[in-house]
Amino acid sequence: MKKFLKILAEFYPVHLLVLVFAPIIVGYVINYELVDSRYIVINLVWLSLFHIPAALLGNKFIYRLTAVVFFLFGFIEIAHWLILQGPLTTTSILVLSNTNAQEAVEFMGLKASIGLLLLIPYVFLFIYALKHAPQYQTSKLKLYTGIVLLFLSIVFIAESVIHQRFIRKSTPQTVKVILTFIDEIKLYREVSGDVTPRKLKVTSSFHCKKQTFVLVIGESCNRNHMSLYGATRPTTPRLQKRNDILAFTNVVSPYSSTINSVLTILSQTNLENKISYKNSIDIFDVFSSAGFKTYWLSNQPQVGIWENMITVFAKKADHRRFFNTASNSSMEAMLSTSYDSKLFAPFAETLSDKADRKFIVLHIMGSHSAYEKRYPSEFGIFKGANKKERKIAEYDNSVYYNDFIIDSLLNTLMRYSASNKDNVVSAIYLSDHGENVYDAFDNVGHNYSGVLPNCNVDIPFIVWMSPLYAATNPQKVADMSVNLHKPYVSDDLFHSIIDLNGLQTKCLENKRSIFNAGFDSTRKRILEDGKDYDLVNSAKNRAGRK
Repeated sequence: MKKFLKILAEFYPVHLLVLVFAPIIVGYVINYELVDSRYIVINLVWLSLFHIPAALLGNKFIYRLTAVVFFLFGFIEIAHWLILQGPLTTTSILVLSNTNAQEAVEFMGLKASIGLLLLIPYVFLFIYALKHAPQYQTSKLKLYTGIVLLFLSIVFIAESVIHQRFIRKSTPQTVKVILTFIDEIKLYREVSGDVTPRKLKVTSSFHCKKQTFVLVIGESCNRNHMSLYGATRPTTPRLQKRNDILAFTNVVSPYSSTINSVLTILSQTNLENKISYKNSIDIFDVFSSAGFKTYWLSNQPQVGIWENMITVFAKKADHRRFFNTASNSSMEAMLSTSYDSKLFAPFAETLSDKADRKFIVLHIMGSHSAYEKRYPSEFGIFKGANKKERKIAEYDNSVYYNDFIIDSLLNTLMRYSASNKDNVVSAIYLSDHGENVYDAFDNVGHNYSGVLPNCNVDIPFIVWMSPLYAATNPQKVADMSVNLHKPYVSDDLFHSIIDLNGLQTKCLENKRSIFNAGFDSTRKRILEDGKDYDLVNSAKNRAGRK
């Protein structure tokens, strides 16, 4: 037994183990609920793949290379935990790649804490590991043990490769984030290609000359914080008073990030077909081919890591205007104010355009962090006694202001419809994704580790129709009412929008439209984390009843 333990100590020296697992230990101390425990096994597997050959060959260069690689990964991950109180994510890398020196200094000024001093002993541990390479010895027992450990590690990796989940399930956190970042860059290159709308064969089943459709894309709105959906705080009093909207109650976003969510809701691609954005037909292709004049009005910053790809996509619209001009980047936009009321006048102006057919997209700031920057002081009606309660109150205030924004936009549409009685008008409001504001894992934001929390993807989904629309499409209104509480993923919005507007084209799949009598509500809602949203919730409910 002593010989075996001595061999294991050669394969896994204590100082090397501490170097490898320090980020996970720090994560457990800061917020254990955000730590994915699988990384204990994953890191051990990769440590084995690196270091066991070094121990069997007696090669100290491989040992030191192993120490360098894991130190670099560990340093990045520990720093991230200490600064942002959460695990390293793709968004972090995206922000870093789009941040200039001044922004970096400002950000560190906001987030830096005395906890960063923990990096000093970690550096000293690394230096110690480099100077104290194990004294390798050779024996049959060591050889057999090493082969078995290597075999088990290879089997672990191979199983993930076979099941096509290598990156997601078998790579260290930093590696996974970097590889995902590379995919995001590829995605950016896809959507930054030709911005000319494709020409499609599109016909209309509506017998009308004039038609207007408005899509309002919200930001970071968790429907569970809306009293319209049952929240105890009166955060949506205006929408609750309306009798001309349909609020769908069981809609989730496919992703908990803006980029992927927005691009999937506006295009043919979804979690199931995985059509690349380059090869996907999008909503501008359809509406342009149907003879609509298209518009993109945005209160999101035009340039920034969360916006770059969406801005490129927006170039397909005939007319584009961005009103968040106080910010040069996403980071500045987070820390500055640009209230969504900025869109009121441009929206009314766009509606007055003489085009017979109009498709208008409004991209609002909604409840994007920092929450206290999303609403004027007169909308700060909710308060909190401590830091946590204040943060929740600030978020709820942003939802309260968002209620005013959406209600005002719908009122503008009402007036427009009343003065344009021959124009069939409809609108959809939904959020790109949800937000976790201490709803789960004692966390704030939409980052997560392991299972995707409901709050990250539970979104509002509201439809408004003019009296003329309802009068000329009674069956469509009836179909909507039947499907009001059925499960739906917003990556099928592409089909629902086409269906709502009576457009006929080959790319429309009626079973994916929640406004259609043929809507297939049996689709498994397997979201970005690879887990079935409904099965996970069913298990939670069962556990809660015990």
